[in-house]
Amino acid sequence: MADSLDGGPFDIALVGAGAISAGAYTGGVVDFMAFALDAWYAARAAGGRNVPPHEVRLGVFSGASAGAITAALSAAYLCSDQPSIASDKESPEQQRRNKLFDSWVNRIDIKYLLQTDDLADGKAPVVSLLDSSVLKEIADAGLDVAVRPERRAYVAPEFQLLMTVTNLRGVPYGFKLNASREASYDMMLHADYVHFTIRDSEGLPMRDRYQMRWADFAGSSAVKEKLKLSALASGAFPIGLASHTLSHSIDPQSDWYSTRTWPVPTPGSANPHACVTEKPIPAHWGKLQEKFSYQFQCVDGGVMDNEPFELARKQLAGADGRNERDGEKASKAVLMIDPFPSDSSFDSNYQVRPDIFHTGLSLFSALKNQARFKPEELMLAEDSNVASRYMIAPSRGGEKYAIACGSLGGFGGFLKRDFRAHDYFLARRNAQKFFRDHFVLPEENPLFAQWTEAMKEGYCVRRSGQAVLRDGQRLLPIIPLVGDASAECEQPLWPQYSADDLEALLSQANRRSKAVLTRLVDQLLAKNMFLRPMAKLIVSFKMRDIVSRLRTAVTTDLKKMGLMN
Repeated sequence: MADSLDGGPFDIALVGAGAISAGAYTGGVVDFMAFALDAWYAARAAGGRNVPPHEVRLGVFSGASAGAITAALSAAYLCSDQPSIASDKESPEQQRRNKLFDSWVNRIDIKYLLQTDDLADGKAPVVSLLDSSVLKEIADAGLDVAVRPERRAYVAPEFQLLMTVTNLRGVPYGFKLNASREASYDMMLHADYVHFTIRDSEGLPMRDRYQMRWADFAGSSAVKEKLKLSALASGAFPIGLASHTLSHSIDPQSDWYSTRTWPVPTPGSANPHACVTEKPIPAHWGKLQEKFSYQFQCVDGGVMDNEPFELARKQLAGADGRNERDGEKASKAVLMIDPFPSDSSFDSNYQVRPDIFHTGLSLFSALKNQARFKPEELMLAEDSNVASRYMIAPSRGGEKYAIACGSLGGFGGFLKRDFRAHDYFLARRNAQKFFRDHFVLPEENPLFAQWTEAMKEGYCVRRSGQAVLRDGQRLLPIIPLVGDASAECEQPLWPQYSADDLEALLSQANRRSKAVLTRLVDQLLAKNMFLRPMAKLIVSFKMRDIVSRLRTAVTTDLKKMGLMN
């Protein structure tokens, strides 16, 4: 990434945090961002008066789970012409053409996830509690686009797309230890990711990533299928959604894992910003056949790395190793979109439950939360004095609950389209305010060297009509809102879930649960003709209890959030 201290492009990297159904919020932010950038660049090309002349460049998008799916959809969005969806009044045809909206608002719904298409052949094993068949259809529809003849001016020549996955097989690393006898310390890497570089034309082979052309989105290709599969693997919520198998060819010319660099302490460094050095560590594969096909089963990338901020930061920093934080010098920034920035609230009513079932569930939750524990990244993103990292999160006029998809642990958005539509349009409103008032730099930054005084007065951050000053300087937007992008986005109405909605859900859940449990009995007791009918009888008795518990859980959570009367 080039430096912009001479007033050149300001480089931006996006991070899509794991969000389950709240991917609708992430999609809404990206939709408005592209809308604002398109409006600004079009006004400048038309020679409009007082249009800011500086450049920005979007070159990195890392994502986990729903954030990874949105990152892949966004790449297809950026290389095509799709209409921005500003309200639910847009025609169905317009909504279908916008793949971010169509995928996250129209297509992904509990009525599809509770179908039994995955069990249709009568012999397929149960691979997930929910039917994941629709996800492949969404990926196909969302990533098949008509490509623009020219790349957007604000999209970098090399676009880096990184999606985290939880690699259940693991990657082996071994280290020799100083001891009285030869010994090694072996460990496994499970926090994995898949990296794509997207260009106008094919480049030289690279050892640590897949290369893709923008034109590949318009047709069928092996690399495009790899992209779809990687996005689905990143979003495969454990047990709830089906896992996916990925593969890499491993040999001296294409060993992804031996080329990855890791921060190694550098003691005695005279440079205060170089206390660590990025160094590669060879994977400990042992003896492999030539071009070994390394296959590994994957589940949700958010389990191990739910906010892949560091992946984006390293790509953005490049050889420099760091991004300048000083607002007067900053030339690059990482922007994290996080629908759930604080979803691990402290439970003051915690009860010790030492039985094996609750201990197992608590252990899984503890491992997941510990892997996501990155307070230093969030603290820096919140610090107004740090101009190299920013975060946008849901806000709804000070309300305790901002997004409808946050119910039921993030799965609530699947219950009703209205929930997802609300969050999509709230995201657009939040993004507009963020780009106007928070994604800003002091006026002395070289990025604004060509701005006129009229531009500075017209676009600077204001509060109660007065320019906001920081250390005596006005604050100017990195992405100015021009033309239609400056028209106020309406705040959507808080949606509601009805008693009829609930009864339809319970009916669908009853059919899905019965099909899954019956298939599990056949799968686990295939050779036991005596126990199998007894087990099915027990399942039929337990169904009423399962539905009753679901009714209670849904009703309690939705009423708590004001989503149900």
